[in-house]
Amino acid sequence: MIPPEIERRARWVLDSLGARNTPVEDFSFRHEAWQEVAAGRRPRSDELAAAFYDLARVDEVNGPRDRHGRFPASAASFDLLDPPLERLRVRLGLEPPRWRGARFAVALTHDVDVPWRWTRVGLRGAAARLQAGLLARSPARAYREMRSLVAVPLHKVRRTDPNWRFDEILARERTVGARSTFFVMAGHRHRADGPSPAIYERLRPRLVDLLLAGGAEVGLHGSYTAAEDAAVLAAEKAELERLGAVVTGHRYHYLRVDPHTNLAPLVEAGIHYDSTLGFADAVGFRGGIAQPFRPWSLAADRPLDLIEVPLALMDVTLAEERYLGLSADESRPHIESLLDAAADRGGGFAVLWHTERFDRGTARGWDRLYDDLLSGVRDRGGICLSAGELADEAAAWLGADGWA
Repeated sequence: MIPPEIERRARWVLDSLGARNTPVEDFSFRHEAWQEVAAGRRPRSDELAAAFYDLARVDEVNGPRDRHGRFPASAASFDLLDPPLERLRVRLGLEPPRWRGARFAVALTHDVDVPWRWTRVGLRGAAARLQAGLLARSPARAYREMRSLVAVPLHKVRRTDPNWRFDEILARERTVGARSTFFVMAGHRHRADGPSPAIYERLRPRLVDLLLAGGAEVGLHGSYTAAEDAAVLAAEKAELERLGAVVTGHRYHYLRVDPHTNLAPLVEAGIHYDSTLGFADAVGFRGGIAQPFRPWSLAADRPLDLIEVPLALMDVTLAEERYLGLSADESRPHIESLLDAAADRGGGFAVLWHTERFDRGTARGWDRLYDDLLSGVRDRGGICLSAGELADEAAAWLGADGWA
């Protein structure tokens, strides 16, 4: 006899895979395996117990954290590019969801961290990087900063900025019939939230109007401290709504998500979906699944009334020296491998390209690599859409079944 609480957890796993008509009783039940889950250990003798452990992020309960409070990819208990729940889906003979009939779906997302580069802080930062490049005898880095600084007077005359490329981003995406989501910050309470908060605050109304007029989705980019304070999160959502955005989606700044502490406040704030669950330091699937799902609340012992759109790829992960430190050309194989796997096995996940990487003069090829990403999805039979559109389709596919 399977205990009711174990049956609920196993049922959630099967429903997340689309096995809604498969009885839990079709699987062998090993009480000791679920005891291992309760003790925080990944079991080997029960595939549903192991799948629950992965999807419910049990390993993150007492797992290690980096200096930003994030669970690191190095502590993951499975191959991030070969997610275990997708292997289970194949073993059960289940077809993955075909979002709008496509082989796979990629939600295009952009975090708007620094909408305007050439502020006083931005100029000082570029000058410091130029000096550091010269002192380190790094001609490429010094030349890059010098080239960007030389263009500042022209930007001043034209009242333009290399980071204000929103019209161009939207135009790029329209060429492939795609819509994207821009996660906009609505508060700066910590130095990690970015430079020049007063300028961001001044530009925010104009930014929201521009994005909405261009047909984009505007989501909330919960600030660094919002990850720890539900009242801050609610206030930031209210600020975006005051500017006319209908906020249904969210992503925490710095990817500071803890599935066991700060997803439930999103539900309380009226958020429909989140797209933070990914790794800053690796490409792949943190939840062990390549499709949207409803996160499990260990505290309530049930799924949250929230859709999690997995974040599989971020430009910063590839580009920044503190992570993989790759050039745009060196990053191409990582992107192609991810898209090849999605075309082969199906998938529905988000990619994140920050809005600072679209100025041709300073992007170092990352703008062109984004174009190649869009083409690569289309060429492999995939579809590009906004995170909100994917979440809406996932909600219908997953159903509620009385969980919410």
